[in-house]
Amino acid sequence: MMRLLATLTLCALFGWPSGVEAQKSAPVSAIEDIYVARSLRLSRVTPTAYCTPEKIGVATATAEDQYTFHSTTTRSSDGLMINANVATIGRLHACFGSTADPLTSNFYAEGALGGVSFTGRGECRTAKQDYPEPGLTVYRCFLELRDLPREYLGGQLTTNTVVSRQSIGELSDPPGYVQPSIATVRLWKKRQP
Repeated sequence: MMRLLATLTLCALFGWPSGVEAQKSAPVSAIEDIYVARSLRLSRVTPTAYCTPEKIGVATATAEDQYTFHSTTTRSSDGLMINANVATIGRLHACFGSTADPLTSNFYAEGALGGVSFTGRGECRTAKQDYPEPGLTVYRCFLELRDLPREYLGGQLTTNTVVSRQSIGELSDPPGYVQPSIATVRLWKKRQP
């Protein structure tokens, strides 16, 4: 009993040995690919034949958008984004549709990021309007990703989105905001035996 108590005390003081310590300093896992990118809206139009109910899974398409994805640069000391437009690394063609909840939209997209093509379905939710100042709307969106290359089981795209009165292009109104989205994409690979 004393030996167990001494072991537990040492583990409490110096940390429990585990695989977690090895993961802290290891390179990014080989079992998933993670991308962080900025999206840039190039156009928004009334839905075309691209946004058919059969394709997007809902009969209420209200908008069709085209985006490019751009790589970013962050400061290694603290993760602060210092460049949101390094290089074009992908594209996205999206449809949005209304739901019974006026703050939530259906979200369907086909695209590619870093050479990986995908299809996704999910939703966008209005988080705040006229925030952090008048003329801006904050959204959070997600897509469950499928139709990926065969080495992947699936994936997820999430966004932190700010849309201004000038919703197309890089320049926001009011000025100074990176719009519309910063996206995180996680792609999960099949584990090899």
